[in-house]
Amino acid sequence: MGVRVLVELKRNNRVVSSAALVNSGYEADEPELHVPLALARVLGFKLEGLKGERYKVVGAEVTTFILGEVEVRVRAEDKVSEWVKAKAVSVPGEYEVILSDAITEQLGVEILKPRTGLWRFVGELKVRKSVEEKYWVE
Repeated sequence: MGVRVLVELKRNNRVVSSAALVNSGYEADEPELHVPLALARVLGFKLEGLKGERYKVVGAEVTTFILGEVEVRVRAEDKVSEWVKAKAVSVPGEYEVILSDAITEQLGVEILKPRTGLWRFVGELKVRKSVEEKYWVE
């Protein structure tokens, strides 16, 4: 199942909500998240002439497009995290918002049970359930 949280992404005063997969195996040196190309369009990113970088993934390398900066926060039914600035990237063919380890930590999300989808905010006792996945397909 995995842990999925409801996030809000903000760019140029446009805010879009989506489920996001919390992936501690997505290691990043700075707050970073994967934004599917369909969502990148909704957020107003220009997709022509994007700069690509090679990223190592399990057993391979992929071309990853660098979209730019967004602000992200986690929204639960009774709590909202602070906005965090993050680097938005996109891999063609991936349709889910995915949080890196670095942004997950900055957003204050703790994975409790990755298989059953349980998590909490740092410092709280309340255990939360994952939200349903959301795929951004053109």
